[in-house]
Amino acid sequence: MRKRLVVLLPGFNGDARQPLLVRVGQALGARHFTCRFPGLPGGRPSPGLGDEVAFLAKKLPPRAAPILVGRSFGGRVALRYANVKRVSAVVLLGFPVRPAGRVRPDDEAALLTVRVPTLIVQGDADEKGPLDVLAPIVARNPWLTLLVLAGAGHSFGRHEARAVSLARVFIAARGRRAGSSTRPGRARRPGGRART
Repeated sequence: MRKRLVVLLPGFNGDARQPLLVRVGQALGARHFTCRFPGLPGGRPSPGLGDEVAFLAKKLPPRAAPILVGRSFGGRVALRYANVKRVSAVVLLGFPVRPAGRVRPDDEAALLTVRVPTLIVQGDADEKGPLDVLAPIVARNPWLTLLVLAGAGHSFGRHEARAVSLARVFIAARGRRAGSSTRPGRARRPGGRART
C-alpha cells in the first residue's frame, strides 16, 4: 500500500514544526502517511498569497495530490493552493477568516470555491475566525465541514488534543479512500456545523 502524503503548514511566521502540527503528524503515524513540514516564507504575506503558493509548489512532487493541513495562516495558504493545484483534502485548524476589524474577502472566496473535502476545526471563542462569519460560508459549500470546539479560542489551548483527534480521523478516512476528492464529504445537517 502506497503512503499518502500529508503536508503540514504553520501559522504566520511560525516554525515549520509547530507543536500542534507535529502532534497531528504523530497521531497519523508513519505506517500509512508520509508527513512533510515544508514551512512557509517569513515576513509580510504576498498579495493574494501567490509567493507562498509558489513556494509550496516547489517543495512538493509535481504529480502529488497531498492532504494539506494548515494552522491559521497556513490554512489560508492551503486553501489557495487547493484552488489551483491538485490536492486530496484540506484540514484547517483555526481558520482566521475575519480577525477583528479586518475583512478578508479573498479568504471567504477561497472557502466558497474549494472543491475537495475540507474540514475546518474552529473554536467557538476564536476571535480571528468568528463562527457567525464561517457558518454561512460553510452552509454554501458542500465540500466544507465545520467542527466546533466549545470553549476553545484560536490557539485551542486545553482543547488541542481534541483538535488533533478530529484532524486525525478526517485524514485517516481520506487516506483510505482513493479518489476522495471527486465528491463532497459526508452528509450532514444544513450548515455543515457540528459541535464537539
